[in-house]
Amino acid sequence: MGAKIGRGGTVTWTVKGKKRTGKLSGTDKVSHQVDTWSAEYTDEDGRVKRVTTGTKNRSAAEQILARYEAEVARIKSGVVTREELTKAKTPRITLDDALERFRIKMVASGCTHGHITLTLRRITQFSHETDIDSLAKFRRETVESWMAKEIQRKRRSARTINHYLTVVKSFVQYLVDTELLQGNLLKSVRKLNPELDRRKVRRAMTEEEVGRLLQAAETGKHRRKNKCKEQVLIYRLLLGTGLRSTELSLLTPNQIDYEHNRLTIEAAKTKNKKADVLPIRADLVQSVKEWIEAHGIQSHERVFLFNKNSIRRSFYRDLRVAGIDRIDTDGRSIDIHSLRKTFGTMLARAGNPLTTVQRLMRHSTPLLTAKLYIDVDPVDMTQALATLPTF
Repeated sequence: MGAKIGRGGTVTWTVKGKKRTGKLSGTDKVSHQVDTWSAEYTDEDGRVKRVTTGTKNRSAAEQILARYEAEVARIKSGVVTREELTKAKTPRITLDDALERFRIKMVASGCTHGHITLTLRRITQFSHETDIDSLAKFRRETVESWMAKEIQRKRRSARTINHYLTVVKSFVQYLVDTELLQGNLLKSVRKLNPELDRRKVRRAMTEEEVGRLLQAAETGKHRRKNKCKEQVLIYRLLLGTGLRSTELSLLTPNQIDYEHNRLTIEAAKTKNKKADVLPIRADLVQSVKEWIEAHGIQSHERVFLFNKNSIRRSFYRDLRVAGIDRIDTDGRSIDIHSLRKTFGTMLARAGNPLTTVQRLMRHSTPLLTAKLYIDVDPVDMTQALATLPTF
């Protein structure tokens, strides 16, 4: 374990980043004083368990060890089961009360209203579908049985099942952290591979399709002239900045630096809750400035008044007018978020480094950018092969 022996038999080593010291007591043993006592016993299945007692007092630690041994003896004699013991240790609190405490914790952590609502709704839905009416029933076999049924029914995608699993596991971990449960029994439950069951594969738009979309938005008879100009500007900004539609809907004039052509992304308005500053093309800055001045929009007011539902409806109407199918022959779909994917794909095809594209899209890793937000056309791959020397 990388121990070093110093003068006088002093031994130093590192455990989990922390430096430890001790004294040699013989040829192969080191005496080491710890802050608290640990208890070691054999459970009812014959496995050796070592637990921290949390006390510096030897007598108190021995009492805790005796309690563990007594529990094992009761289980072996058939008086009680391990599950019954765990349930008995669980504080008497209803599931609804625990969910309310979890909600307060998420609010205090700065989670958005939408995130909190979806999390609580899915935990509640999961508990209804699995007949969980108490905290002690959040067990591994219950969760895995539910996942198996969902896979057989094909009612939900692997990605959706994984999200249910994520929120349920986060709730159970909260229960453990607050000592409402004794141990996280869901810790080892693994997610499904979403690539084996992708219900929706989004694609980027071609330059020709983008031109038709903008033309449809500008000349569309299904909206007023002023609304046509607004819709075109919205599309241009989504295509030219890579902003998510929700982020653009919350844009205010005070986020725009007209002098340096920069856009400040406020943490509260982003998906990952991280602030950032992005460059923006001068022509787009000028177009937004003219729109703001023409409509007298104040510094703290929203530049565009749309929500996720209205922008989706407008986008699909413009696709119909432009004669662009929402789903192509390969089963890939186009939605409003495809404009963000188009932004990343066009940057990559222009020869920009992957790390630059990642930075502009504000992704955590280049892998995420390459895997989900850049379409590679077969023609591009063929052209890439043509650059190889002849062997």
